[in-house]
Amino acid sequence: MKNLLSLKPYLSRYKKNLWSGFLFIILTNLFAVIAPKYIGLAIDTMNRKFELLDVLRSTGLYFLFALLSGYFLFLVRQNIIVASRHIEFDLKNDYYKHLQTLPRRFYNTTSTGELISRGTNDLNAIREFLGPGIMYSLNTFFRLVFALVAMIAISPKLTLFALLPAPILSYSVYKIGSSMQRRSKSIQESYAAITNLVQENLSGIRVVKSYTRESFEIERFKILNKEYYHKNLSLGKLQALFFAFLTSMTAFSLLPVVWVGGISVIEKSMTVGGIAEFIVYVSMLSWPIISIGWVTSIIQRAASAQIRLNEIFSIKPDITEKEDRFPEEKNFSGTLSFRNVRFHYPGHEKNPILNNITLDITAGSKVAIVGATGSGKTTLVNLIPRLYEPAEGSILLDSRDIRSFPVTTLRELVGFVPQVNFLFSDTIAHNINWGSRDDDADTVIEASKIAMLYDDVEDFPDSFETMLGEKGINLSGGQKQRACIARAIAWKPKLLVLDDALSAVDTDTEARIFEALLQKLPDTTILLISHRISTVKNCDRIVVLKEGCIVESGTHEELLAQQHLYAELYNQQLLEEEILSIS
Repeated sequence: MKNLLSLKPYLSRYKKNLWSGFLFIILTNLFAVIAPKYIGLAIDTMNRKFELLDVLRSTGLYFLFALLSGYFLFLVRQNIIVASRHIEFDLKNDYYKHLQTLPRRFYNTTSTGELISRGTNDLNAIREFLGPGIMYSLNTFFRLVFALVAMIAISPKLTLFALLPAPILSYSVYKIGSSMQRRSKSIQESYAAITNLVQENLSGIRVVKSYTRESFEIERFKILNKEYYHKNLSLGKLQALFFAFLTSMTAFSLLPVVWVGGISVIEKSMTVGGIAEFIVYVSMLSWPIISIGWVTSIIQRAASAQIRLNEIFSIKPDITEKEDRFPEEKNFSGTLSFRNVRFHYPGHEKNPILNNITLDITAGSKVAIVGATGSGKTTLVNLIPRLYEPAEGSILLDSRDIRSFPVTTLRELVGFVPQVNFLFSDTIAHNINWGSRDDDADTVIEASKIAMLYDDVEDFPDSFETMLGEKGINLSGGQKQRACIARAIAWKPKLLVLDDALSAVDTDTEARIFEALLQKLPDTTILLISHRISTVKNCDRIVVLKEGCIVESGTHEELLAQQHLYAELYNQQLLEEEILSIS
């Protein structure tokens, strides 16, 4: 329950609605408890000399108060239930906003299905608590209080007999409620597992079909679905038992009331109307008592859901901004410097990915970074837009530590094309112009021409308005890479990073793209990671990494003359090309 206290800020935003709902709950229960009094009066009137006017007056007042009770119940729902929808809206926005701030390491270890489950199923459970949960909890409390006051006013002795099952009821709610919370949490975890499996299978459906693993994946789903089914069935049985138990306890409480009340009527210490009124009050307690089980279930599910959401909200972004950072500026040259940079992943301090990296890159220069797989190339360029933070050392942009820039400003200066390209399920034009500051057709066309994508797109029936499937499935690998490059170019960055972004295009196209970049973006600093020497040899400077350290640096001719690692890579690729030409 204490986890639900984290919802307090959201409740305070709509305190006007909630306090209004609170007032209307009092009124609806007050009128509901007043109404049965007139049933008793009507019955007692008929036991005396029958007066139709008295009976009509009593029944008319009963209906009036019943209508007032129903009207204020409508107002209760209009305030509390509507407030719960507003809070759900705010929670979803805050949850999604928080996900956008979380670091890469979080997404490296957390499945998409898990996050979707928490943002849908768990948030829905919390909304039910904030709406029906709060409403019926307050309604049950005031119904019990007002009805008990009215019952005691009629007969304290009968009230005592009616409350005989109360201790058993309280203990049962406590024990069964705890079991409900455990089972609810287990159900939500199973739902997350199913969501994750479905998301992965739909995203990777082409792989599943290529390896004819449909039956295998169907069986996996059946196993998880069966587990989810049995967990829900187990909770349903427990809830059914609970509701049946509560109903029987309510019915049981009527037996001594009827027995003792009947004796009181015979002894003429109570009237028939008084007994009838009392029985109505006991019946009025039936739903509040039964709803205890339902509300308990809602609260337990919400508590479990809030625990899972709090786990996400408690994760803080790795990237923080200094309070004394430089103000935003627009004019930057693109000079980049690394000063004794060292990087390691959390928990791997003794195995740094980058070690003592010192490198100066002048504005407008084209620098290539090469090295074997795992040498730290991608990690190095990921540090520039602060996707990761160095453990030691500093990175300077225009002689300023990048940590002194607002993160938004820094990333606006960097156009980044990662190894794994991603396109949205939208038009090609929107994908290229996504985030562009110009947002016009000329920018899209110019960027696509530099990326050598223009001719391909023009061959499509809808040209740049062609809709892409999930992750750009209806484009080839090379076309997707070039679309991502065009997107980065349209961003008009001061610093363009291409992280092995041309691996899916042929050598000739790669050379033409690089030549276009040199001609069209002469003032843009370009960092190119590539395994093809044929492309990087035209760069102003080539940096060779090995095991996280810079082992060579210079032009293509200078590095060949040194006859070290770069020369080995070059000779190896020449040999591979000769073998391919022979075959």
